[in-house]
Amino acid sequence: MHYSALVVDDELAGRLGAGIRSRRTERRWTLDEASERLGVSRRLLVRIEQGDANPSLSTLLRVASGFGIGLSELLPGGDRPAITVATRSEATGLWSTPAGSSARLLVSTRELELWEWTLAPGDVRSSEAHRTGSQEVLTVATGELLVEVDGEERHAGAGTSVALVADRPHRYRNDGDRPCHFTMAVYEPVDGATS
Repeated sequence: MHYSALVVDDELAGRLGAGIRSRRTERRWTLDEASERLGVSRRLLVRIEQGDANPSLSTLLRVASGFGIGLSELLPGGDRPAITVATRSEATGLWSTPAGSSARLLVSTRELELWEWTLAPGDVRSSEAHRTGSQEVLTVATGELLVEVDGEERHAGAGTSVALVADRPHRYRNDGDRPCHFTMAVYEPVDGATS
């Protein structure tokens, strides 16, 4: 099964929407123009800006890319100081499934993100291609993980690490009978903001 719902509470949804609306108005983009540039429907963009939507992680990645920024800059608190120290309780939950899978953004900079993932048995997380030059590296702590890029598959068990190009469609799948826990770093080069 594949679910891509974000875990967005009302407060986070409101702050996320306000941030997106602010970035759009700074650029003087109409809703129609922003919809085209960001790769989301006008209706969804309106709902996100109003804090009424629960966008998928893929949608937020598209929006960030359309603004020419990284995902971390799209989230509240995205303007980071030279050093950021974050506790586990401050991690932002951004993806979950009814089976118990979840992804939490632990800490990030403009181009680099550190994630903690749990993938429940039978669950799949598919991702669209990120920006050109994007890469992901991960270490599996427990369980088994199947990683696929462009139809090429590799199994990774506990104690193994994987590096992959992320500027192509890719996915993670748990074919095992217990949860897979892994930590992942995502590098996504960021261009200057689009004007």
